Formats: sequence, C-alpha cells, structure tokens
Amino acid sequence: MRNFKKVLVVLSPILICGAAPPKLSRYILESGQAYANLKELTDKGSRLSGSPGAAQAVEWARKKFNSYGFDKVTLQEVLVPHWERGSKEEARITSGSSGKLHIAALGNSIGTDAKGIEAEVIEVSGLDDAEAKAEILKGKIVFFNGFMDPTAMDSFEAYGKAVPQRVGGASVAAKFGAVAVLVRSMTMNHDEFPHTGVMKYEDKIQKIPAAAIATADADRLSQLLKTKKIKINLVLSAKLLEPVKSFNVIGELTGSEFPNEIIVVGGHLDSWDLGAGAQDDGAGVVQSIEVIRAIKALNLKPKRTIRTVLFMAEEFGGFGGAEYGKQAALTKEKYIAAFESDRGGYSPRGFETNANEKVLRKLEAWKEDLAPLHADFIKKGGGGTDIEPLGVLGAVQFGLYPDSARYFDVHHSKKDSLEAVNARELHLGAAAMAVLVYLISDEGL
Repeated sequence: MRNFKKVLVVLSPILICGAAPPKLSRYILESGQAYANLKELTDKGSRLSGSPGAAQAVEWARKKFNSYGFDKVTLQEVLVPHWERGSKEEARITSGSSGKLHIAALGNSIGTDAKGIEAEVIEVSGLDDAEAKAEILKGKIVFFNGFMDPTAMDSFEAYGKAVPQRVGGASVAAKFGAVAVLVRSMTMNHDEFPHTGVMKYEDKIQKIPAAAIATADADRLSQLLKTKKIKINLVLSAKLLEPVKSFNVIGELTGSEFPNEIIVVGGHLDSWDLGAGAQDDGAGVVQSIEVIRAIKALNLKPKRTIRTVLFMAEEFGGFGGAEYGKQAALTKEKYIAAFESDRGGYSPRGFETNANEKVLRKLEAWKEDLAPLHADFIKKGGGGTDIEPLGVLGAVQFGLYPDSARYFDVHHSKKDSLEAVNARELHLGAAAMAVLVYLISDEGL
C-alpha cells in the first residue's frame, strides 16, 4: 500500500496535466467570454493606428486585464504612424463612359487637391506588367488589376502573391511618370466593397495618390478598357500626420516553477477604419485574452509565465511588435514560445510553426489533445508579423491556423463587423490556443 501511494504521488502531476486540456476546452466552449469581449471592443468602432479609437481600445484592454486579475498589467509605449482617410474619396469616369467607382484610399496614401486628378487609365496585371509598359505610363492613372488566385487552397497564399501590387504599385508607377494608381481589392468576392490596406512609398520617388477599387468596379473598368480609352477623375482627402504615442497592452500569469521562461500569446489591437476590425484582428485580441482568463479561472497553475500582448500598429508595418521585440532584447528575457492569432476567428485547423524537428515530434504527441477541436494540423511556416522579432530571441513561433476560405471576404473592408464572426468558431480557436499554450507551459519545449 505504501509503494502504491508513492506511485500516485509521482504520477499526480502527469494526471493533472493530462486532465487540463479537455477541462480548458470544455470551459471555454461552455463559458467563454471571447465573443462578449469582441462585442465590447467592436462597439467602440474602428481602431486605426494613432486615432482616438485606438486610444480607447488600449484603455479598454488595460481595464479588462485588471478585471480578470492578471498578475501583472503594463502599458508599453510605442511611437506609431498617424494617417487619416479624410472625408472625401471619389472616383468618376469622365470620358469614354460614365459613372462612379467604389474606392477607398490605401493607408499611407497622400491626397489630391480639391479638384482631384483627371487622367487616362492604363490597366496592368501586376508590378512586372507595369515595368513592361513603362513607356506608356507617363501622365496616366495606372490600374493594377492582378487577381487573387481562386485555385489556391490557402487564401493567404493567394493574398501573398497578389498584395505586392497594393504595397508597391504607387512607387513603381510613379517611377515611370504615372499620376495616381487604382488597385484591385484583395478579395476573391465580386462586390462593391473596396478593401483598403497599407501601401509604401519608396524614397526619392515622387509620391502619388493610391486607392483600392472594389472588384465589381474593377471588372467593369477592365471590360471598358478593352474597347475604348477611359478617363477618371480621382479625389482623395487622405493625409499622413506626425507619429503619435500609443501603447502595447501586456498582461501575464506568472509561472509557478519557471517564471523567467515566457510564452507570449497575442494579436494586434489596431484595425483599419472602414469596419470595426472584428475579424482583423479583434478576434485574435479576444482569443489571446481568453487563454489567460480561462487558465486563471480554472485555477490551473502553469509552470511557465504566460503573457498576453496586444500589439499596436501592426497594419502599418508591425510597429508594436518591433518595439516589444526591442525591449525584450534589452531586458534579456527568456522566450520559449510565441503565439499569434491574426488570421480571423474562423474554425481552427491547427497551427503554423517554425519549430525544428525535435519540437515537431513533441507537437506530434500533443495532437490527441488538439484533435477534439479539429485543430491538430501542424504546418511548417511562420507565426506572424508581431511575434517575428521574438524568434531572434529563441522563441518557437506559432500562428493559429483557421479555415481561411471566408477571411478575405471581409478583410480590410466595411464588412469586417461583429456579424462576420461566429461565436462558436471564435471560442474553438481560443480553446485550441489555450490547450497548446498550457501544454507548453507545463512541459516545455
């Protein structure tokens, strides 16, 4: 009998750890607060970097962390871009046909004067095609009409191939004397909703206005250009202002045995201004909060520190993530893993990771804990923009990998509202992250 008791004592931590994953999953699916938190966050409106909405979101997150009794709650200062869309953005066909086009200025774009820019339109299929047609671009509005590939099984792969025209199209066109650019919205949907996103100007090249055009109007414009010359008048009141002070919001549950070994889980708090940023990235924000909230509510005692970080200004280039990484390097903290949720709150399929073969074998053993959530697919890749700097510090990076089929229907558009998010799918993703984060906190990598 005495020996049997000793065996129980030795096995009890293993038994406790083994019971924790299903307990976490069940608790989040039955009593999760992620969707309720997402409603609170999106009720405040959009959270464009440098805006009053972003400042309100920072304060909301700080109060939320404190209300859940996180062990430490801090605001980390970060200087972020401040761009405003302005009140006017119009595109009208003035020659060769007529009618208005649904557009939205791209983030960082300059504006036009009150009269706008009127010029003939030249269609190109992407950056390479613009280079090939360099001799006819001077004085023109260049229309980048590259499609997201509908045959790609992973929508993010299609996005990655198409998005360079949005980011760099203005400078490529301006290099050859173009006066403005219109870029096909990054979506496979055919509708009248423009999808914005960041663009960047190259140094020493003339800055010209840039706007996204809805796919339905892009298709119409392309058809018109097959038979006639088209002129467009483009008016934008967008402007880039001086950078402003904002914050990353940080809350943690301190490890019981290895408090100096840190696991980060996070999403980005900022959003674009056309919608409420529910999928991008309100979903990632509330899922990351839910990980610690659920673990603490169940009185589980993770051996390693779990830290939720809500990063600011990801949409304009990962400013919050870069600042967090910089400060982490200075403090010489030890990071063993970093999770990011920035692919929407759809049903989880698993995780993307840069883990080595040794860690992958460990993940293989944990698939049975993720399988009930249908989240046991492990894909080699990266984790996300905001946690990338932590990879340099030794953290294995993980990105929550949900079903991406519908994500770009709403991405960066007016349709990115609370109604685009399903509560059960959102909580399934939160549960998948909580399970894997807890396993790592308990057993290490």
